[in-house]
Amino acid sequence: MSIEEKKIQEPDVLQYTNYRVYLRDYYEYKKKTSRAFSLRYFAEKSGISSHAHLKLTMDGSRNITNVTINKLIRGIGLENRRAAYFENLVFFNQATSDVDKKLYYAQLLKVSSRSRLRKLDQAQFRLFREWHHSVILEMVAMKDFSTNPNWVSKRLRGLVSPSQVEDSFKLLLELGLLVKTAGGYAQRDPMITTDDEVQDMMVKQYHCQMLRLGSEMLSALPACERDFSAVSFGIRRDKFADLKKHIQLMRKELLDFSAKQGEAEDVVQVNIQLFPLTRGL
Repeated sequence: MSIEEKKIQEPDVLQYTNYRVYLRDYYEYKKKTSRAFSLRYFAEKSGISSHAHLKLTMDGSRNITNVTINKLIRGIGLENRRAAYFENLVFFNQATSDVDKKLYYAQLLKVSSRSRLRKLDQAQFRLFREWHHSVILEMVAMKDFSTNPNWVSKRLRGLVSPSQVEDSFKLLLELGLLVKTAGGYAQRDPMITTDDEVQDMMVKQYHCQMLRLGSEMLSALPACERDFSAVSFGIRRDKFADLKKHIQLMRKELLDFSAKQGEAEDVVQVNIQLFPLTRGL
C-alpha cells in the first residue's frame, strides 16, 4: 500500500510577524522542493552580491536596506499586497522607535485582512491597547459584581461608557478570559500567547495608558484614596540588575493582598517604574 506524502506548502508571508523567520522558512521550503536551491542561488536570484549578507540577515545579525527589500521581493516573486506586506514588515521589525513601530504596524493592518497581524489585532491585542478590559476582568471577581453595564461604568467613575463595557464583555468572552454562568460571568485563566515583536509594542501602549490614568487620579482622588511616592538615589551600575530583581520580587509580594474569588470590594492599580536619570559618557 502506497502512502501519499503530505504536500509541503509554501510559506505565506501574510502569516508572519517577523520577516527574518519568513525568509528562513521560505529558504527551507525551497531547499526541500528544489535540489538546486541553495543560499548562494537564493542570493543570486535576488540580485544580492553576498549570500553571507543574506545569511546574517536571516540570523538577525544584520538589517537590510530598501534596495535589498525590493531585490528580495523580486527574488521570491512577491506581488501586490504580499509585496507591500513584506516591505512594511521589514520596516516594522527594524524600527527603533515606538512611533515608527506604530506607523508601520498600522500599515501592515491596512495591507491585508487575511494577515496574521489583522487576526490578532481584531481581538487579542485589544487587551493591551485598551486599559479597561483588564480592569473589568478583575471586577468580575468582586463580591457585589453586577453584569449591568451602567453599574460597571459607574464603578469605573464614568471613565468607561456602558457601551464600552458591553464591548469589553464580548471581547473577554471571545478571548476565553470569561465564561458565561447562570449568575453572569466567571473568570478563566487561558494561555494568552503573543508574538514578541508585536507584544513589546502593545505592552508599552498599555503602560502609557496606565501612566496617563495615574496622572489623572493624582488630581482627581483625595490623598486618603491614593498613594503616590518617588525616590531618586545614586547607584553603582553593577547593582542595577539586582535592583530590578528586587522590584520584581516586591511586585509578586503585592499579590498577597489580592482577595479571594468573590471577596474583592474594589480593584486597584499599582504602577512601578524604574529608569536611570543619568547616562554614562
